[in-house]
Amino acid sequence: MTLAQMSYPRLAASVALVFTGVVSAQSPSPRPEFEVASIKPNTAGNNMIMIRPPVGGRFTATNARLKMLIGIAYNVKSFEISGGPGWIASDGYDVEAKASDANLNLDQMRPMLQKLLENRFKLAVHREKKEMPIYALMAAKGGLKLPAAKEGGCVAFGLNTPPPPPPAPGQPMPTLCGGFLRGPNLLQAGKVSMTQLVNVLSDVLGRPVIDKTEFSGTFDVKLEFTPEGTAFGADGFGPPGGLAPGFDTSGPSIFTAIQDQLGLKLESQKGPAGILVIDHAEKASEN
Repeated sequence: MTLAQMSYPRLAASVALVFTGVVSAQSPSPRPEFEVASIKPNTAGNNMIMIRPPVGGRFTATNARLKMLIGIAYNVKSFEISGGPGWIASDGYDVEAKASDANLNLDQMRPMLQKLLENRFKLAVHREKKEMPIYALMAAKGGLKLPAAKEGGCVAFGLNTPPPPPPAPGQPMPTLCGGFLRGPNLLQAGKVSMTQLVNVLSDVLGRPVIDKTEFSGTFDVKLEFTPEGTAFGADGFGPPGGLAPGFDTSGPSIFTAIQDQLGLKLESQKGPAGILVIDHAEKASEN
C-alpha cells in the first residue's frame, strides 16, 4: 500500500500592526517541528519499503527513499519531482518522528516533515509550472463497464483501522475498501471513487491523469495487465531491480485492460502541471 496524499496547509503571511502610532512588523509564525525525530540509513539490504499512515502523532517509514519522503512532505507524485542526485531514488532511510500533538493528521504533519528534510538532508526546493504529457480518462466507445461496489466485498482500512493480517500461504490478498492492492500486473480495490482510480493510475503510468468521465459513484476494480509500459520498477514503484526473471508479461497492456475491463480509455494529451524542482540535497548521516 502506498500512502494516500492530501493537500497541506499554507503558512500565514506576515502582517503589519499599528499601536498608538507605532508600526511594527509581525514575524511570520515559525513552522511546526517534530518533538523528536530520527533518520538513519537503512542497512537491511533488501527492497522492502513501508511507510505507515500517521498514528498517535507518529510518522514512521522503513527503507524509504528521499524522493518518496519529498513526495509525502510536499504532496506531489514522483513524476512531479525534478532534479536532484540519483541516490534520492535508490538509498533507503528509516525515519521515526513524533509530534507533541498525538491527534495530528498527515496534512498537519507535512510542514513538519518538510522542515525535517531541510535540516537532515539540507534539502532546498522550488516550484515551477510546465507543459507536460498527461492522460485524459474518459468513457470508451460502448460506455462504462464499472462493476458495482459489492456490500461486504472488501475489508475496511484507514488511519484508525489496522491493516488486515497477511493471508495464509496460497490464499489471495483481501480486497481493501477505498485502497488499492498494487502489483506489477494488478490493481485491485473495493468501493473506490473515480478520483481514487485516477490517483493510482497517475502513479502506475508516471504522468498526470485527468478525470473526464463525470462519474460520481463508487465501484470495484480488479485490473489485470502486463507491467510493460508502466512505471513499475522506477522511482520506488516496485523493486529497483524490476521484474523477476520469468515473470509472465503475456497479458494485455494497461490501456487495453482498462478499456476491456472497465469501459474506460486513456487519451494522451498535453497540459500544464506543477513541478517541484530539487535545488540541493545531501545524504543524511546517522543520528
